[in-house]
Amino acid sequence: MSLSLTAYSQENAEIRNLKIKGNKAFDNGELLEKISFNKASWIGKLLFKQEPSLYSADAWEMNKAQLEAFYQAEGYLHVQIEEPEVEMHPRKYKVDLLIRIVEGEPVTVDEVGFSTLSAGRGDSLLKENSWQKQNGELKTIEGERFRDKNVGSDQDVIAHWFASLGYAYVDVQPSVLLSGDTMMADVKWNIDKGPFCRFGELTVEGLERTPLEAIRKQMTVGAGDVYSSEELSQSQKHIYELGLFRIASLQAGLNNRQRDTIPLKLIIEEAPRWSTRFGVGYGREDKFRTFVDVTYLNFPGRTMRSNFYAKHSDLEPYRFEAKITQPAILGPRSSLEFKPVIRRRKEPGFESFLWGGDLALHQNFSDYLTGSVALYFERVDIDITSEFERSLRDLNQSTYSKNGVSLGLLYYTASPRFDPSEGWSLAINNRTNTSLFDSPYPFLKYLFEIKRYQPLSSGFVLAMRLKAGSIIPSGNGTVSPFEERFFAGGSQSVRGWSRQMLGPLDEKNIPIGGNAILEGSIEPRIKIFGPLSMVLFMDYGNVWRKENTFKFDEIRFAAGTGIRVSTPIGPVGIDFARPVFDDENKWQFHLNIGHAF
Repeated sequence: MSLSLTAYSQENAEIRNLKIKGNKAFDNGELLEKISFNKASWIGKLLFKQEPSLYSADAWEMNKAQLEAFYQAEGYLHVQIEEPEVEMHPRKYKVDLLIRIVEGEPVTVDEVGFSTLSAGRGDSLLKENSWQKQNGELKTIEGERFRDKNVGSDQDVIAHWFASLGYAYVDVQPSVLLSGDTMMADVKWNIDKGPFCRFGELTVEGLERTPLEAIRKQMTVGAGDVYSSEELSQSQKHIYELGLFRIASLQAGLNNRQRDTIPLKLIIEEAPRWSTRFGVGYGREDKFRTFVDVTYLNFPGRTMRSNFYAKHSDLEPYRFEAKITQPAILGPRSSLEFKPVIRRRKEPGFESFLWGGDLALHQNFSDYLTGSVALYFERVDIDITSEFERSLRDLNQSTYSKNGVSLGLLYYTASPRFDPSEGWSLAINNRTNTSLFDSPYPFLKYLFEIKRYQPLSSGFVLAMRLKAGSIIPSGNGTVSPFEERFFAGGSQSVRGWSRQMLGPLDEKNIPIGGNAILEGSIEPRIKIFGPLSMVLFMDYGNVWRKENTFKFDEIRFAAGTGIRVSTPIGPVGIDFARPVFDDENKWQFHLNIGHAF
């Protein structure tokens, strides 16, 4: 039996359930994140030690104020938060809360104006084309809803634009004027530029192993250059990207006297010369796995980095990899890497031993776009499981060389990195194998993959991916190397099949791979509570023997669900999946660290 009581009838009772009604502009999840009240299920209490909120009159007033402050900051000045409807469960001393909201109409931006002062007089700087472009990126727009957050963001954008043109002491202040009915707002920006400034001399503190000249090469500004906060930020980023420092803080010597020559001070804390990372884990496919990663800085050159990596798993019984990196080889955002490797693989369709290496040039074109070009050489010793494949006349060499050029391009805006909730990832990779150094299987290989993480509401992300690629034998080649072929199925592929079991098989159901692949996924990710979330997914794809073959009527589908638990190293989860619209109906179970994509 439950009773409906007034808001203050049950002090310090545990909140069992909490609902919000009347909200249209914001969903319940977003509003619940703005208040202190929360509910805790018995699973949350048992597994994650969640503490439920206790209801009281004072606690309600605080949560009401939090809701009102949020709405008003979003432009809803006339929002009304009604007293909660409290349903009491006296035997358990728990309550259910229902909060009703009358949002009202939001305040709309009527006019946006700018006033620029230089020594007390206006100027024409805001008439320049660069300002017109910058103005187009402002978020406070005539006819749109007024939001405190947009005004704060625009204030930073305007100040940053002027500070990047030499006005280090610019002061930007908004003036907001409401109409008589408080339904419209005029926003006027008052901009005092201050003196025109230039950079002064640079002093450096904390530098021990790294030469000063390497620091200066990373900087895009020097004494006498026009002051720019943008260039200052870029210089600091370039210095840090040397990979030799724990802290690299480049500071401008601004002061109340507003001098027009601004000295620079760089504070450095060099990273430890030796560092080691070690990890262990378990996966459904690779079973027990472990790795060790050792880094030694300022070796063999004073700005170089040396790295040694070793790994063991069921799929890679051993892998030893060294890497020597020379940063800033062609400019502040480029690097040259030499990476020799020894590797043994153990897959369902083959076992291989490989030794070789590559010499790669990497270039960061922006914070989101990177590219690379590499020369590589590999010597392969392979044992193919399929008797049919081993018998092919054109695939009769178990030991051979591969060499050529590989190209890569990556556009990445997804964040957070280990558990993305928004953004894009677009990767394009090409690899050629030539006939030099006795290479019997020349080919061209390309692979394209796009991922999208789209937030739909609070705690609800739609993740999608599409991957396509092909291997094209070239020259005198008629087949592709077995270990270069495409395979599908597994925890990071089409999850309704076990590893490499989707695609061409021989008469004994041994995977033999193919020269073309197409696969993708659609995966809603839904937060349940605390670190716990669930996923639903539909995977699709297939592999074909012939190059550039993508037969849409042969696409195979799988559907499933999974549970994720967030950790500092990314989500840990399990997935259950089975084929759909298919003669196959066996369930697959996957256990992994990280999302499938």
